[in-house]
Amino acid sequence: MAWLRRRWVLVAVVAAAALGLLVWLFWPERVQEPAPRERTYQAFTACLLTDDKGLAGESARAAWDGMQQASLAESFKVQYLAVNGPQTEANASAYFNSLGLQGCGVIVGVGEAPVAALVAGKSRFPTTRYVMVGGPAAVPGVARVEASPATGVGADVRAEVASAYAAASGK
Repeated sequence: MAWLRRRWVLVAVVAAAALGLLVWLFWPERVQEPAPRERTYQAFTACLLTDDKGLAGESARAAWDGMQQASLAESFKVQYLAVNGPQTEANASAYFNSLGLQGCGVIVGVGEAPVAALVAGKSRFPTTRYVMVGGPAAVPGVARVEASPATGVGADVRAEVASAYAAASGK
């Protein structure tokens, strides 16, 4: 009887070893997940204030493209905000103030009401740099970019935003 018990123990050990070997051979390979793609941003944000057309307006789209190009080159954040409701300086001022309170390093205004709000409210945020697309001929402390798409709004806005970033970061 002892030989029979030893035989069953030996069969059980061999079966367990065979099962372990089969599980090991057919276990699916662990697929390495790709490393997460992340982008480290500098502590600087460029903000675009547009009229109610948002990025659908030709000048706003060109300005946004220029801002994104500058962002890709220097790794800072960009965001935009469209003025909803009446296109007046008073209404646009609330949106402008929102961007100023968020700490935007540069605010770009596109459209009649956003530019008027930028010009009227720039003194509330003295450390912020300002760029207007179109607008009055000369406003102290505000860079002006010609609103005509033929003049290269995007390239001009990109240069102004890059300059504001360089000044803020000490580059």
